[in-house]
Amino acid sequence: MQKIKLLILLIALSISSYAQTIIVRDKSTREPLENVVIQDKNNMQVKTTIKGTADISRLLKGDSVFVFQYGYATRKIWVGTEVVDLSIDLAAKSVNLDEIVFSANRKAESKMDVPYQLEIIKQKDIEFSNPATSGDLLQNTGQVFLQKSQAGGGSPSLRGFEANKVLLVVDGVRMNNAIYRGGHLQDVMTLDPNMLDRTEVVFGPSSTIYGSDALGGVMHFYTKNAQFSSDEKMLVKANGMVRYASAAQEKTGHLDFNLGGKKFASLTNVTFSDFGDVMSGSTKLTGYTNTWDRNYYVERINNHDTMLINTNNNLQKGSAYKQVDVMQRFNIKTGKHITHNLNFQYSTSSFLPRYDRLAGDYLGGKFKFAENGYGPQKRVLAAYTLNFDGKTVISDNMKVILAYQKIDQERITRRFQNTNQKTQNEDVAVLSVNVDVYKQIKEQHELRYGLEITSNDVKSTANFKDIVTNVETPADTRYADGGSKMSTAAVYLSHSWEVNKNFIITDGLRFTNTSLTCNFKDTTFFKFPFATAKQNNQALTGNLGFTWKSENDYKVSMLTSTGFRSPNVDDMSKVFESSGNTVIVPNPTLKPEYTYNFELNLSKVINGRYKFDIAGYYTNLTNVLVVKDFKLNGSDSAIYNGTKSKVQATQNVDKAYIYGLTGGVQFDFNSSVSFKSVLNYTYGRYIDSQNDTVLPLDHIAPIFGQTSIIYKAKNIDVEFFVRYNGKKTANDYSLSGEDNAVYSADKIKGYMPGWFTLNVRMGINLTKSLRLNVACENITDNRYRVFASGINASGRNVIVSLRYKI
Repeated sequence: MQKIKLLILLIALSISSYAQTIIVRDKSTREPLENVVIQDKNNMQVKTTIKGTADISRLLKGDSVFVFQYGYATRKIWVGTEVVDLSIDLAAKSVNLDEIVFSANRKAESKMDVPYQLEIIKQKDIEFSNPATSGDLLQNTGQVFLQKSQAGGGSPSLRGFEANKVLLVVDGVRMNNAIYRGGHLQDVMTLDPNMLDRTEVVFGPSSTIYGSDALGGVMHFYTKNAQFSSDEKMLVKANGMVRYASAAQEKTGHLDFNLGGKKFASLTNVTFSDFGDVMSGSTKLTGYTNTWDRNYYVERINNHDTMLINTNNNLQKGSAYKQVDVMQRFNIKTGKHITHNLNFQYSTSSFLPRYDRLAGDYLGGKFKFAENGYGPQKRVLAAYTLNFDGKTVISDNMKVILAYQKIDQERITRRFQNTNQKTQNEDVAVLSVNVDVYKQIKEQHELRYGLEITSNDVKSTANFKDIVTNVETPADTRYADGGSKMSTAAVYLSHSWEVNKNFIITDGLRFTNTSLTCNFKDTTFFKFPFATAKQNNQALTGNLGFTWKSENDYKVSMLTSTGFRSPNVDDMSKVFESSGNTVIVPNPTLKPEYTYNFELNLSKVINGRYKFDIAGYYTNLTNVLVVKDFKLNGSDSAIYNGTKSKVQATQNVDKAYIYGLTGGVQFDFNSSVSFKSVLNYTYGRYIDSQNDTVLPLDHIAPIFGQTSIIYKAKNIDVEFFVRYNGKKTANDYSLSGEDNAVYSADKIKGYMPGWFTLNVRMGINLTKSLRLNVACENITDNRYRVFASGINASGRNVIVSLRYKI
């Protein structure tokens, strides 16, 4: 028996002595690459681990093998007969026709197989672009338009849809809740870009998979997950970053660390950011020399509000804020096919000043507000995910997500030289269940089906507080003071049929039921002609797509899809002061709005190095929810906060339409130098049948885009890019007020000049673990303001960051 054991030991030692290891790294960042495929001529394959290593002992010796990974140039290397460890660098490519995507159907699949227009932002791209916020992260793609009302804001727009008409999703859980409004939102700012593993943007109606709100598209944020060890050793990874940016005197610190065994893993993520007042550019627009100067600001001196002269009118006083983001994830394996994941996220901020209202609203030559902004914005997410990848009769993979979200929002306002401070509090609790199932039938058919159930509970309170006497009195709430509830229940089915290797048909259906109840208790401030407003509606949506493709050559896809958005608490029960002495009041007669979309997407690759993309779309909208003039109790005006204001309400306008084009080119001149450019055009109008007029639709961005030249070499990345926007003329401004003409270069008619910025950024590996990133944005220090924004963009902005990884 002892001899047998000795023989086994000798055999094991003999095998291990001939083990040959390869490690694969990114050429420029020098980070190890996971899931790289190494294949010999007999199609025998191995993949690299999370450490970038693979044992290639099983592959042919004395011959060549191929090393390939999505997004990188394939390499052919020689594997000798001697036992020598190898180190391989892969160069990233700009030209990629195929990648793995997760968001189109909530399941990993080839980008070549889906008919949607998608944009993928990977972790290495996030770290290189070094965004201060997730809003900036989206803007850096050159395909997502970003509006800002304040420095701590960022409202993304997709294909002319914004706010509650686009869907935010984090780790499979929808962020859109019952109080997402139709104006401009800053909720994307509660997502720390440093905690993200990747982000995918799906353009166009996506209600079949995601339900209500996905009219313009979906922005799906995937956070870093706790990673298991691939061997018996504990996997320890850490990533620390510090950053300084000059324009807002930003100081950010970030740390995440991973501890992983074979069956249990933990990831902890913490980020703190301190943003000062934003310095705008000093190079002013021709003909608009005093546009958007910050000449005065308010301070309270000796218990009196005082307008003080700003000694530097480029400094946008009243835009500073701070933010803290924390995430904790646990991964647990309880079987060969079962994984449990716990996901905790917490985000909070300091007071967020509404710069547009503080600097842009005047009344009788004085500031209208001494205080206006959001109290600490808090977001809590607690989610449990069960993943089962064992094959059964009904599924090959099943994912169940149970989630709880708590959102606390405060709006704090106080008129100039008025001691009454008004605070409106909104507390939203959201429970949700998602079940997503995948099943392959034979080799040609794939089924994806599931259900989604959500429940929103909204509580609104408000009070006035005299800041001198501290006496508190009741105030009007933003939403129904008796509480509001909104719930949805939906089922969906999506199917793909690979007719042959070059042709795929995709189809799907979704049925959603939505119920909404708002209770009005106190009618002291407004005499509403109702005490309870209720709605119950159903929506059936679907899509049909066709994809023709040839590997590394071309892709042509056609897609017809429908989308819907059910009216929420914000639509039906809101009382809100808009710009220009306008008050928006509740309207309980609303109906869901629908979109009917057709799009054509073309991609062509020439010689594996030159890629051309174009996407064209036409979207028809019915029952469109638009803010228009309204009558409350027979009157077209009302006294609100002591001011006579025009009454408006969200209403269903008969029809609207949006069409547009997105075009892009990507060239890999060689393994080091590449070029890419993207341009977006959108046009939108709504048809007011009551007045027989065709008017500009709100939220329609002017033409915009981005062009880059990129250089990648060993240990270094450099990108020079130009970002640009066309002008927005008065004839294209919406009359609803959502386009914020009062904050444009022409406060009466609305006009936003075109602009461009020159920018450069660079990443250098100082050591194996330490990387320096340096950037200069808006090199020429142009003063400009993005369309519909209420704050100037940053002037010349020098960014320096150090990142250490182990």
